[in-house]
Amino acid sequence: MKLTWFGNSTFRIHIGGQIAIIDADNAPDGVESRELTSGADLLIPDFGRGLSPIEPSIWTPRKPVRLLDALDGTEGHVEAHSAGEGCIVVDAPDEAPLMLLLDRDAPPFGRWTEQAVVVLLGTRLRERTERLQDAARPKLVALAGEGWEIEATFEYLVGQRSGISLIALEPALAVEA
Repeated sequence: MKLTWFGNSTFRIHIGGQIAIIDADNAPDGVESRELTSGADLLIPDFGRGLSPIEPSIWTPRKPVRLLDALDGTEGHVEAHSAGEGCIVVDAPDEAPLMLLLDRDAPPFGRWTEQAVVVLLGTRLRERTERLQDAARPKLVALAGEGWEIEATFEYLVGQRSGISLIALEPALAVEA
């Protein structure tokens, strides 16, 4: 999976062989909308409002595709769900689940988050990361926000020796997760 955060709540995500765009209309100045959405398989406006809802405490990611099904071309497609306002869960074949949280804490969730990539976007990153690590140990936590908040989060977690895997997202810089 490759995540590119453009600023605000705008993302371009390469996942499961497809491209998902989140909040193209909210892209910062200087980001060309046509270029951002070029080749997109899935457009998610309004940070997921209108997506099919899931209950994250009982939801489970799809199982890996059987080789026989993959040969038939029925490997599936990327699915995006809402787990409440400000929470998008992306499920793709043969990929870790992706949860994006805009200015909110993670909702109660199941064991699937141990394999998940969680993106915390917005403000109060240190506090939200702290609460997330108390609730679960996701595979990776990516922070998207103001530089000083990201630095404070890293400094706090180094002192905690939490063992949580953490990366900082920079606007327009793609990272593999």
